[in-house]
Amino acid sequence: MRALVVEDNVAQLNGLAEIIEESFPDIECLKAACYDDALALADSHSIQLFLLDIQLGADPDKDGITLGEQLRRNPRYQTTPILYVTALVNEAPRAIHKTNCYDYLVKPYSQQDLIESVSKLLNLSLIREEPIELTDRDGVLARIRPDNILYIKSELRNMHVHTTTGLFISTGTRLSVFADSLPSYFARCHKSFIVNLHHVDTYDKVTAMVSLDTPDYQWIPVGRKYATEFGHRLKASTTAHKHVEQA
Repeated sequence: MRALVVEDNVAQLNGLAEIIEESFPDIECLKAACYDDALALADSHSIQLFLLDIQLGADPDKDGITLGEQLRRNPRYQTTPILYVTALVNEAPRAIHKTNCYDYLVKPYSQQDLIESVSKLLNLSLIREEPIELTDRDGVLARIRPDNILYIKSELRNMHVHTTTGLFISTGTRLSVFADSLPSYFARCHKSFIVNLHHVDTYDKVTAMVSLDTPDYQWIPVGRKYATEFGHRLKASTTAHKHVEQA
């Protein structure tokens, strides 16, 4: 799951992102300090939650509310939750009216206030992941929910997408490019494999293999180049999910 945090004060920007990622290990924070950078990130990534500062510099035509309006014009983000942060409480009604935001925080707010606001959105199931669109070898388009994907294997210029309901073979997309469209609970463990961390059952560091909680107990290799980062990602993910044995 990805959140885009937009705040023109770099210290506050980094602080917001740090609190969210430490409190919610399944949320990966992308950061932007200005209007234009925020739009670029929203266009190039799939975002499930926006945290926007209303004041984003001197240009009144590029404040957080205007940014929220622009995001709402994108069909992908018409209902994506927006949480505003502002030092001007009188701006909150305008933010709600213009962008249908779900909540707002007035500065100064506490760390607990931020955690509770994000938790409320998560608990209300307002954040939903968009299906990923893939085309098979016959040109047939399929829409697959990310949480239904177990793992992806790159083989002979095709992507073998193994899901909870079966195998889908897609063409025309490189694994590295596809990885950018996946939620943060997916991790690349090998040059040819991406796995859903929520389905990892065991990580055996001695044999450099991971097993998945599938009926056939699928084993997948972990490449030396990816081992350290994969281990960190797996540990962070399992903080909020089931315990994973790491041999």
